[in-house]
Amino acid sequence: DQPIDMPEAKSIIIVAIPSPQIGVLFHWNGESKTLILPPTYVGYSTLPVKMEILVNEVLNPMGYRAMKTLNLPIKPLAVHSRLAEYGRNNITYVEGMGSFHHLFTFYSDMPCEQDDWREMKMLERCAHCRACIIKCPTGAIGEDRFLLRAERCLSFHNEKLADVPFPAWIDSSWHNSIYGCMLCQRYCPEDKKFKDWVETRAEFSLEETALLLGHSSNDSLSAAIMEKLDRLELIESLDVLPRNLGVLLNRE
Repeated sequence: DQPIDMPEAKSIIIVAIPSPQIGVLFHWNGESKTLILPPTYVGYSTLPVKMEILVNEVLNPMGYRAMKTLNLPIKPLAVHSRLAEYGRNNITYVEGMGSFHHLFTFYSDMPCEQDDWREMKMLERCAHCRACIIKCPTGAIGEDRFLLRAERCLSFHNEKLADVPFPAWIDSSWHNSIYGCMLCQRYCPEDKKFKDWVETRAEFSLEETALLLGHSSNDSLSAAIMEKLDRLELIESLDVLPRNLGVLLNRE
């Protein structure tokens, strides 16, 4: 369907940019712990705008324009168009970036003269590798089918509200990120060059950490805390943070 805001659209442009894990330093129980936000969890509110500007800087001199869109199936499009390939863990991999990337789509009025569309493709290495299957503690990645068992994925369970307890079958030692899960990516051979790429972008003192663990509302948090949460794009997640931080910071 032609987009309402760009009825003259003739193509879809897909962009991949490298993206690190984001480290967040917390002080708690006499220790300093750096917790991780996976590559795709930071940047969705700011990067699309920056990428739209960048793409238009390329297209405008040629007489074309692009408009960002959030309503397209971006991972399948990236694989169909040969920009990316699927891993067995249902995550996309881009050459030179591994799975440490952001994907963005844009409508454009630039005509597309060449069609390199292909059927879905999985990484060749995945046919003979079981690393993600072995390292996934919840059994979300199986050998009997390509689709992830989302109901068993740790990411599915740590994105729920603070008053929803974790299922009894989830061991606290499995938790490894503030949101999401990095285990299948950290042990994937395709990510060997990228797995240690972490950029620390915020630090919370003991007092600030206590406030976040204490289910504090926006109104009770200082401007300094709110600025850090905004930078991490976590303001909308204040009702989830206490649950996930608690299990990461308070376990033995």
